[in-house]
Amino acid sequence: MTRSELLLLATVGFGIATDLSTLPDLLKTISADVFPGLKGIAQDIYAHPETSTQEFHAHDTVVDYFTTTNPGLWDVTPHAYGQPTAFVLDFVNKPTGFSGSDDEIPVVGFMAEYDALLGIGHACGHNHIVLNGLAAAAMARQALIDLKIPGHIKVLGTPDEENTGGKARLNDAGAFDGIDVWMEAHPTNGNAVQPMQGRVDAQANFVGDTHADAVRTAYEALVLITDLAGTLPGTSSTATPVEDVGMFAINVVAEQILFGVAGLSLQEVNSTVSQLLDNTYVGVNYTIVEDSEVENGVALTMEGPGGHASEGTKSPLRLSIETFRTLTANGNSDVSFFLPGNITVTELDITVSVRTRYTSDSDSVLQKVTSTIASKAVSISKDRPYPALEVLTALGDRFLAIMHEDGEPNWNYSTIAPAATDAGFVQDAQLDPDTKQVLSVGKAVFHPNFGICENVTGAPCGFNHEPVFAHTAGTEFSYGRTEVVARTLAQVAVELLDDTGFMREATKLVRT
Repeated sequence: MTRSELLLLATVGFGIATDLSTLPDLLKTISADVFPGLKGIAQDIYAHPETSTQEFHAHDTVVDYFTTTNPGLWDVTPHAYGQPTAFVLDFVNKPTGFSGSDDEIPVVGFMAEYDALLGIGHACGHNHIVLNGLAAAAMARQALIDLKIPGHIKVLGTPDEENTGGKARLNDAGAFDGIDVWMEAHPTNGNAVQPMQGRVDAQANFVGDTHADAVRTAYEALVLITDLAGTLPGTSSTATPVEDVGMFAINVVAEQILFGVAGLSLQEVNSTVSQLLDNTYVGVNYTIVEDSEVENGVALTMEGPGGHASEGTKSPLRLSIETFRTLTANGNSDVSFFLPGNITVTELDITVSVRTRYTSDSDSVLQKVTSTIASKAVSISKDRPYPALEVLTALGDRFLAIMHEDGEPNWNYSTIAPAATDAGFVQDAQLDPDTKQVLSVGKAVFHPNFGICENVTGAPCGFNHEPVFAHTAGTEFSYGRTEVVARTLAQVAVELLDDTGFMREATKLVRT
């Protein structure tokens, strides 16, 4: 069916409730027109990964597309709200015959992220988040025009999700003001409408008179942090070390750990590590060689899956911690430790990623962590805490219903909070301290997670922040999944803008 035929079926005259029965087919037709060009933007961003606050190529690629390649569709604001790599796309549809004021035009916002991870590119798939935001907005924009529905759509390019909470700075600058509903979707390895964790990172500094002293002190702290598992206050709380000078990148669990032992033979060290490396260390292995940097030195290279900080992941770092624990258990003072290739440093930093299911637990968990290692660290600082993101069912119910209607049965709610997002700054949920029910929000934020792993033998898959996920995020299959999710969010947006009852229900918890 052509678009003109769809419009004849869908448009029943301005001022009367719009018949949206043909909207799904109309959006498919629109998507065929707009998605390929926007996919090209995402592929360009994927090929040029930039870390948080450095997303200048991504910013310029989006801005140039809508000002030069395909101008006139949106009002474009580069370097928005004082952020060098933020942008705004703005569109208002006033159909012929609309006599209301601008304030009476309903509005929906889309968020678009595009920062990458240090050393492993788009292993969190933010090339798909920017694509999802641009594509959903573009589809909804054209549907409003075709169906003659008054509506206002804003796309906000939000840099620096990974490290220091770019949305918090944008929120402080008023970027989300005047719009009660904001949507984005995040790629991962499965489909779910689910909450997201609260997060705060504690940076601990360790100093020794010698390199060996510094390494020993830092690893003593790592043992203490590891032993906090199961003792932390709150719900589903974890504290996982994710950074060390010269070895790790913030928010990424390292694939490779270099760990040196002096004072024991290669055979003794190898025997210890081989006994520790059981089937709970999935995908982890090691090599061991004599190291001439240090007298009687043995160097271990431990390798395995990286990824999001997770207490449940027994990573190469965890193997090095357990090796240290075992080799120091008998109080042998003749054994010392070093970092192969880095034996002169006497100051080491560790970042501990503290994750909680609920924002209200963050302070108590952080206090437990910092007090545990305070005697070892010279100093401990923290970054800006990320609030948890809660699920709002009015938007979730409709999104899931559309997915199921479109032949996508593998979509449901989940109570598992798999990771953190700075979208929690936008939502700013206030919960009942006892029941944990959402009492109010600053904005109605909808943030579904969607799977981009193809279920075929040999297809790359993994979880976010694992290097293999960067390969997943570049596949044709992954872009196809983003199109489906963007089209569904576009339908939710059009329905919100057309149906005052739905908008009222979706925003009923927004604080006025």
